[in-house]
Amino acid sequence: MIITDYCMPGMTGYDLLKRIKESKKLKEIPVVIMSSENVVPRINRCLEEGAEEFILKPVKLADVERFKGHIIKGLSKEQQEQQQPASNKRKSMSEDLDNLPAQPPERRPRLGELSGA
Repeated sequence: MIITDYCMPGMTGYDLLKRIKESKKLKEIPVVIMSSENVVPRINRCLEEGAEEFILKPVKLADVERFKGHIIKGLSKEQQEQQQPASNKRKSMSEDLDNLPAQPPERRPRLGELSGA
C-alpha cells in the first residue's frame, strides 16, 4: 500500500497516483491519498483515477481501520507474486520507480532562518 499526501513538492498526490496506475508493475498497489484540504472535485478526481481512499487530516483511528481491507487485498496479490523470482521483482519495480521524476525536494527553511536569527 502507498500512502501519500496530496500536496508535495514537485508533484501532487494525484500526479503520483496517475503514474502508479499507468505502470504495468505498480498499478495493482493500493494508493491512499491524504489532505488537510476538503476540496470535493480534487477528492472525486483522485477516487475516479483509482485511489482506494482519500482521507482528510487529521487522520483518525477509524480512517486507519479502513486500510485493513486494502492491506489484505495487497497481501493476496503479493502471495501470487512470490512465485516470481525475487531478483525479477526488484528489477521491474526499480525500473518503474526510475521513470518517476528525479527532482530533489525543495529545501525548507530552518527554524533559525524563519525567526530572522
